[in-house]
Amino acid sequence: MKIKLLLICTLCCALFGYAQDTHNLEDNSNPILFLESIFGYAGGSAHGPTIGAELNYQHRKNLFSLRYIYQTRFNFDFAILGLVGFPIITNDLNINEISALYGYRTIKDGHSWSFSGGVSANIATYKTKNDGVISKDYETFAGFPFEINIKWFKKEKKRFRAYYGLIPIGKPTSFGRSLGFKFYGNIGKVSYVGVGLNYGFGWHKVY
Repeated sequence: MKIKLLLICTLCCALFGYAQDTHNLEDNSNPILFLESIFGYAGGSAHGPTIGAELNYQHRKNLFSLRYIYQTRFNFDFAILGLVGFPIITNDLNINEISALYGYRTIKDGHSWSFSGGVSANIATYKTKNDGVISKDYETFAGFPFEINIKWFKKEKKRFRAYYGLIPIGKPTSFGRSLGFKFYGNIGKVSYVGVGLNYGFGWHKVY
């Protein structure tokens, strides 16, 4: 796990450095570089809530992404007590996905859409319960992640607003927030497809 965290940090630093170099060489405009969080719900072999994060860099129409997703599988059942049924939710599978994706992204005014695909390394944790004792088994497998995004952000440079967008700070800047929808999935030994929200910070277009 420490090796994977080191790899993520190294890739993030390299990606940011490349963006800065491109920015300095080409012109005086900002790079297109943004980080976003992911909140969703997926169906398939691993059906349940999804959380994650994604780092994105765009060069011309080319979109390069590094994605982390934590996918859970929830099972629903009912326990009968007398004449009343109580819902029971159990979690028997968790998946940690690290993906590298390449895709196409187009921008118009204050919104964009993109689609990407790539490869992923996945760690599945299976949980079983016998006589009140929970045991865990681990399995690694490769996958083919994909996603489609549409997001909205500011059309022009504005002052950044802190405290839930209420208080403007500093001079007009190209750095800002974004909000959008993500259709995502991963095809592998354990597959899932989901829909969620993404909330981001960074430079979402050239201003």
